[in-house]
Amino acid sequence: MWHPKDVVKGGSTKKLIAAALTLAAGVSARAAADDFEFFKEEAQFVTASRRPEPALRAPAAVDVITASDIKAYGFKEIWDVLRYRAGMDVLDGTSIDGNRALVSARGFTQEFVQEMQVLVDGRSVYNPLFGGVYWKSLPVQMQDIERIEIARGPNAVLYGSNAGLGVINIITKKPAASSEAAAEAWGGTQGAVGTSESGSAGGAAGAIRVSHEYRSQDHAATPSGVGSSNGFMHTQKRNARARWNPDAKTELEALGGGSWLTAGIPGLSNSPTAENAENFQALHGTRSLGGGSGAEASLSRSETTIHVVSLPTGPAYIRTYQYDAEALHHFSWLDERVTSNWGGNWRFSGADSDQLFSGDPRQSNRLVRGFMHHTARVAEPLTLVAGVSLEHSDTGGTQPAWQAAALCEPAADQIVRLAYSRAPTIPALFFTRGNYLLTPNLKLGASGDLKPEQLSSWELGWNGRLLDGALKPAVSLYVMSVRSLDFAFREPPSVPAVNSVDNRNAALARGAELSVEYALAPERALFANYTFEKISTDKGAAVSGTDHGRSTPRHKFNVGGRAALARGVTLSAIMGYKDNYHTVSSRGTRLDAPRSFRLDARLGWTPRPGWELFVAGQNLLQPYTVEYADGAANPRTVRGGLSARFAP
Repeated sequence: MWHPKDVVKGGSTKKLIAAALTLAAGVSARAAADDFEFFKEEAQFVTASRRPEPALRAPAAVDVITASDIKAYGFKEIWDVLRYRAGMDVLDGTSIDGNRALVSARGFTQEFVQEMQVLVDGRSVYNPLFGGVYWKSLPVQMQDIERIEIARGPNAVLYGSNAGLGVINIITKKPAASSEAAAEAWGGTQGAVGTSESGSAGGAAGAIRVSHEYRSQDHAATPSGVGSSNGFMHTQKRNARARWNPDAKTELEALGGGSWLTAGIPGLSNSPTAENAENFQALHGTRSLGGGSGAEASLSRSETTIHVVSLPTGPAYIRTYQYDAEALHHFSWLDERVTSNWGGNWRFSGADSDQLFSGDPRQSNRLVRGFMHHTARVAEPLTLVAGVSLEHSDTGGTQPAWQAAALCEPAADQIVRLAYSRAPTIPALFFTRGNYLLTPNLKLGASGDLKPEQLSSWELGWNGRLLDGALKPAVSLYVMSVRSLDFAFREPPSVPAVNSVDNRNAALARGAELSVEYALAPERALFANYTFEKISTDKGAAVSGTDHGRSTPRHKFNVGGRAALARGVTLSAIMGYKDNYHTVSSRGTRLDAPRSFRLDARLGWTPRPGWELFVAGQNLLQPYTVEYADGAANPRTVRGGLSARFAP
């Protein structure tokens, strides 16, 4: 080893160079080893228990997608991020009011998934009118996402009704404690262009982050491949997030943002257009109380307006809104062997529309809920988890929910999980109070006495961390029953005909989810997953309903990997397969989708730190695919661009 005294003594130049190289090699090896250890570090998961815990020990089937995953694989939409995960069901399609994408977990894919709860930084973005989420108009930019957490299976105890199939928590980046900025610009086929900019400034006591995104694309192809559909889109999104830390134990945050979308609605002869605007404001505070205890509280408001022009019955205008207040206290006791959460929330949501609620255009729903959740380590290899909640709402009445799980560690870093949970799904406002003339001969009516769906699930799982954490296998087996499943039917012949909804149906879902991730090096990783889903229902589908058994692909398989190559070059690719399935749109159109493969890939080059040139392609195996009965196809797309990061 070289020592400074060697210079004083006049050591030879060759010895000095050799010593320097030896030192550099040692430092480089240690740095690479440290990077790899960080890359293998167990991800912290918040969503399953509403407190940080290792994902390995979460009391549910979970998945974490990081910002580095999003960048490495070139995902351009949130639903594309979810598409390749175990247990997720994602279709690219457009609803009759311009919404994009159908996203569900463990089957039951439809235009508006009422049983899936989606959060952005803990704020519910579930729409009170139809249910589901307006994915394309969410005021969330891809460059703002820190990670996405997925908890599959019922979790209404912690997040309220409509979390029966699972919870997706989109967690955005906090303002950095230093100044930095980033920008990206790209263009591609189908007339696609986009730009994004973000920046933050501040210090340890407080900071602010702002971001903006613009995107545009031309019409997509028709399912026949001849001509183009009315599938164009133009979006803008803006966000701001401020953080203030008045002391070491307190953090206060203010968040706000908005999105503006103009999109064509394919599948109708008069080429209608939807204009969708969404904005939100939120305040969030956390306080450490010491001794493993802490409290948090939040207030939020959101509003969405939808203006659909050129519908067969004329233009339609819809406004939805939601106000939330929530408080949570967590603490540890019995020598920290037990950790508990308890809290509650109040919500006021509603929708205004002369067209959808003929005769009484203003409809609303009030909800109040309380919950408690406990995790107890009763013995060295055994942890028990239990929670219960009670919720009362105008549309659902009083509804309990509960969950219980046992986690056993038969060997180091291996967890066997047995869980049971039950969750209600209260009906959306339109299905209880809607009254809408869709066409001169067809009316959509509501059933005021709809009962909340009841989902019950048994689950057996195994998670492991092998090879010092580099290999992460997981298996989940589940059986889920659904009572009072919404069931659309056509009333006795009349003019106009009336499509209505009641609770005549029930379903049984059985599935298996297998996944494995392997980290070969700090920037080299492989993953694969397989999902089996089988759903049977009492009555299948009505004239205008959805047959959930046929709408869910029986088998899905995904495999992918990413690698940092020489000279700043990175490469990633994902291939997915799904079985055939059947879909029904709100237009009344149907599609038998055949088995399909999909390949996405991205190639990047970093000529200097912080700068990257990239080219990415989606759906590369065929000119176009058709995933949904909306009258449009998903074409092969290729885009290229430049991203840059700046820091003093």
